[in-house]
Amino acid sequence: MRASMTAGGRERCKSIECIWGDPNGALGALTLSGMAFKNGRQNKAALNLLAPRPGDSVLELGCGPGMGLRDALKRVGREGFVAGVDHSGTAAHFAAHVVHDYVRAGRAAVMRAEAVDLPFRDHMFDRAFAVNSFQFWSDPARSLREITRALAPNGRLVITQRAANLDRPSNFLGAARGMERIGQATALLKSQGWQIIDERCDRDGDHLLAVSVLAERPA
Repeated sequence: MRASMTAGGRERCKSIECIWGDPNGALGALTLSGMAFKNGRQNKAALNLLAPRPGDSVLELGCGPGMGLRDALKRVGREGFVAGVDHSGTAAHFAAHVVHDYVRAGRAAVMRAEAVDLPFRDHMFDRAFAVNSFQFWSDPARSLREITRALAPNGRLVITQRAANLDRPSNFLGAARGMERIGQATALLKSQGWQIIDERCDRDGDHLLAVSVLAERPA
């Protein structure tokens, strides 16, 4: 793993996985273009399980290039609202461009922020989802408490990860650990009192595409 120092003295990882989790600069823009193409099926799986209703307020954690935001906006309709956060400034800028018209209309917002410190008022959202981003949460336990705060009573969260068959190689970094990461997320949700509503595997024939967990916030 290669690393360099940021202006603030923090070590910045230069591995492929770190670049995918924190896309910045020219290489980051290229990475985001890849995400826009690669994450489509996982976004669909997450939103199908989340089932946002017309008029809902929805939050995406780790919105990347913004394609999940765009898809969520179609589902909540003209009376709904969708917000996205990403700790990469490049990603937040990319996503804001994708949903620019919705932002201007007051139907969407995109911010540079982390799940561990969400810039939203209490109980603002009805639904939340995270696609291929759980592994990049800097403090998963604290992040989940923040999500609980931001969700309304009976609010629901979906965490989705790309996954690969154990006997079938994947061309996507980290897909082989999708099951493991959802297992970690599920255990954490249970430890904080969330109710597990559903756990799902999405397939294309015999090819595993995504694994997800749907949970309802503690009362």
